[in-house]
Amino acid sequence: MVTVVGYAVTNTGVQIPLRNDSVTNGTEFTLQTDSNVTTTAQDIGTYAPGQMLTQIEVFAPSSISYAYVLRQGTILAWASVNAADVNNMAQNLCAPVLLRPGDQIRVLSLTATARNAALCVYTAQGTSRIFIGTPSGAGTTQLNDLQDTNNSIGDTLQGQRIVKAMFTSVDGSKIVSSGSAWIRNASAQVVGLVPATSPAKAEPMISDVSIPIELNWTATVVTSS
Repeated sequence: MVTVVGYAVTNTGVQIPLRNDSVTNGTEFTLQTDSNVTTTAQDIGTYAPGQMLTQIEVFAPSSISYAYVLRQGTILAWASVNAADVNNMAQNLCAPVLLRPGDQIRVLSLTATARNAALCVYTAQGTSRIFIGTPSGAGTTQLNDLQDTNNSIGDTLQGQRIVKAMFTSVDGSKIVSSGSAWIRNASAQVVGLVPATSPAKAEPMISDVSIPIELNWTATVVTSS
């Protein structure tokens, strides 16, 4: 078991410490408020209903794939993520979230060598999604929708335009797809790139992009081993 900590910030400047002391790396979990500060551990929406959430920072001991706000099975927003002692700056969510009771912060922390890759995107239409895959050797790994792993990026976001994106992976020099996640059209042409960052080495920054998505388009990462 490991401990994952963090904090959330509202538009009025309310600071909400977060903590979970019983985390199994590689298993997605809920990050609740820190009971050392808030008396009891609570989901973020139960603790601060009606507050406008603008920032989330999460710190895992070795590595981390993603963190997001979940409401009734839907991703409302995703956050930049960090390994412990690796942080550049607090980053705003792509769009603020007006919290409701039951809203949760969900996190996937990892061991240092876990190769989980996560492409987090936000569209001009206000849709937040995460696309995941795990390379296991040389070749192309498709990144599919976290909420429906049968869906490619084209299935989920057809007709939308990605305007912000972040891609986490520990694969580093193994990534031969220009050091990034590739978004390809139905003819396999590259129409968008999102640079890869290992959270154990640097906090992933959110890229401003303009990538249209259509049916049968895919998000992939190509690795050499």
